Amino acid sequence: MVLAVVVLLGVVAVLVVVLLLQPRAPYVAVRVASLYALVYGQTGALEDVQVMVRVEARNGNAHSAAYFSRLECHLAFAGATLAVLRAYPFRVPARGILPLAYVARAQGAPLGDAGSAAMEAALRDGVVPFRVEGEASTRWKVAGIVSVDQWTRLACQLRFFWPNGTVLPFRCNSKSKFLFF
Repeated sequence: MVLAVVVLLGVVAVLVVVLLLQPRAPYVAVRVASLYALVYGQTGALEDVQVMVRVEARNGNAHSAAYFSRLECHLAFAGATLAVLRAYPFRVPARGILPLAYVARAQGAPLGDAGSAAMEAALRDGVVPFRVEGEASTRWKVAGIVSVDQWTRLACQLRFFWPNGTVLPFRCNSKSKFLFF
């Protein structure tokens, strides 16, 4: 009987926290991207590629700041990593957004046979796809008491028109894996 009362009180406490405070897990998102330069050589290598990517760290919590660390994103084409985008640890205030702008540049990146075939097909079709994959460690508090540590992971494809470099519409968010949040 006592155990049932304790469990019931615990469930009520969790519901109160979820309904009143509405905690949200912080996440990262790619909001803007542009292909500044793309020079593909006949030797099967990307002689020069420049991609601008704006990553945003977002915190939807109304009452607590979120801390991000070990943010690392990889920009790749056909499995070949072209650039690694990193950030030092930072804080995002309650209901805040922190934009992180990167210009990734790679020169002389070998693609291999499969990558070369993929690049030739992409240039022929007029749409060049790049893959962005990354992760960040986040720390935030629920109700100012319970500290939550989680990894947030990001994986998406950015497709650019060639030759003007504009990006096709995309959604690129890391989402919470929490059941209630």
